[in-house]
Amino acid sequence: MITKDTAVAIAYAYREVETAEKLLAEISKQMDGGNQPDIRDAFGRQRGLQLGIPSGDNGHRLFDVPWTLARPIIETHIAAQRAVIASMTQKAVIEAGAVSQ
Repeated sequence: MITKDTAVAIAYAYREVETAEKLLAEISKQMDGGNQPDIRDAFGRQRGLQLGIPSGDNGHRLFDVPWTLARPIIETHIAAQRAVIASMTQKAVIEAGAVSQ
């Protein structure tokens, strides 16, 4: 059997790919049509994206990140998560083989 940690890592990576691909499709549809997605803050202002690390007192956030960066960031995230899936799948094969021997 594979370990729980390996199975969880595979499941989380698949979820990230699925979520990121959906977001990429939505953003691409808007941007390919020549439009910037209309996303407004709580006050109705149209702003750029936010990129942040929300970790307590050490949290950091960038504001008004340009939309032109959204697509490459999401595509890179998808590629990284697919690499995790490939790596964890290989680990699962090894774990499964080690148990059955």
